[in-house]
Amino acid sequence: MLIDGNALIIPVALPDELEALRLRSDPSARQLPAHVTVHFPFADEPKSRIIAPQLKRLLSKMAPFRIYFDSIGQFDMTDEVIFYLKITVTPELIALFETIWHKFRSYPPYDGKHQEIIPHITLARFPRPVGEEVPDHIAQVVSQHRDSLHWDISEVEWVNVQPGVPGCRILGSFPLRRTAPRE
Repeated sequence: MLIDGNALIIPVALPDELEALRLRSDPSARQLPAHVTVHFPFADEPKSRIIAPQLKRLLSKMAPFRIYFDSIGQFDMTDEVIFYLKITVTPELIALFETIWHKFRSYPPYDGKHQEIIPHITLARFPRPVGEEVPDHIAQVVSQHRDSLHWDISEVEWVNVQPGVPGCRILGSFPLRRTAPRE
């Protein structure tokens, strides 16, 4: 499944072995960097002059925070299985999601199709049926990097993705509040 449209994402860096797995096993990995989706679909580009300043103000009030790997999960879709790194739900992450969702109510997350939003980083997509070796291999690779699967979050990006076009266009990068240096 390739993504089409605009999204707000938290870009994250994965260990090389997990990024290689992602690039081999997820067609959308060529469109987007590893990330946690904050909001999809989001505003169209013509509205950027109005929305970008609103995002900047909103996000500049939020303090940077850390997210953590929780477990490996999977979405069992009709024609494919999607494996992902589930992110621990923290008050800071929920505050980020809810602040944006409440401010931009005219863009319901996932068009209102999902009742529960699961913060995650997609690793792989495989057509059904999936052999037993696939989840075992993913679990083995993830376990080798478990201690490094945490990320300091200091910005949200507004991106545009188009089918058949590698990479994404960054429509805006919005830093979270700068914190005072520690003494």
